[in-house]
Order: sequence, then C-alpha cells, then structure tokens
Amino acid sequence: MSSSTAPGGRRATLFVRSDLPKPSQNRCTAIERELQELVCRGVLDDIETVEWEKRVPLQGPGNGNERDLYNEFADWARGAGVCLAPFFDTRLCYSSTTGEKRRELVMPAVCLAVYEDGDLVQVAPFADAGRTESVEECIEELAETGTLPENYSTTVSTV
Repeated sequence: MSSSTAPGGRRATLFVRSDLPKPSQNRCTAIERELQELVCRGVLDDIETVEWEKRVPLQGPGNGNERDLYNEFADWARGAGVCLAPFFDTRLCYSSTTGEKRRELVMPAVCLAVYEDGDLVQVAPFADAGRTESVEECIEELAETGTLPENYSTTVSTV
C-alpha cells in the first residue's frame, strides 16, 4: 500500500479519502498532475495515490493500515517538532452498525507523505507554531528547490 516499502530514491504517496465531493476530487487531480511533473523533472522518482477511509476506529479490528500510517506520521511529527492536528483529529462518533459511540481518528481529505530510501522524511499537512503547511505548499517547496525544508525533513525509519 505505501511506497515506504519500495527501496531507494525519493517517492511520494498521496493519500486521499474515498468519499470526496467533486471540488475536492478536482483538487486531488491537480495535485497528482503537479506530483507527476516533479517525477518528470527528476525531483521525485515515483508517486502513488492511495485511498483511505474518512474515519478509523482507534481500537478494534479493521483499518489497521490507516492507524499504522497515522502512528508513522505522528512519529515523524514528534521528531520534526510539528503537529498533525487539526488535520488528523479524534472524535466521539456514533456507529450506525453497532449503535454505540466510539473514538475515531478522522483522516484528512488529502495527505502527502514523502519517503527517501524507504524512510519517511515529510508529511503534509502539518502545523508548526501557529503556521500550517499544506500539501500544495510542500509540493511547491519541492518544485522550487528540489528539496524539502531542512527543519522538517526528520527521518523516521519504516523498517
């Protein structure tokens, strides 16, 4: 599922929710085009788009991939000194299936993860001391400089 398992190079995975309205789908298409342009320019070696769920139960079976990704992203954020909230959030949600309330992790509509040699080096969006960095701003930084900001490229091993 994640390009973090692929060895070598700089790879990006774009995570998108499967239930996006048309304007958000158009945004994702534009982001995918920009990422493909970075591949053509040699800034990225590969890109992948992965759909993920809107909400994920914090406990119990199912959706382990999204929870694992979130934990990997949270490790990166701690190391980089940034915060994933409010883009990733937990809420008390009602399950129409079981009739119970449970805590769920709400995934952002769009998220970008960049890996170098299999290690996570960037996640967007994130917040840092009152400022935010969007997926588009992360891509813009890559497009302009060919690199990620030094202070946000903390490596987290995925091995």
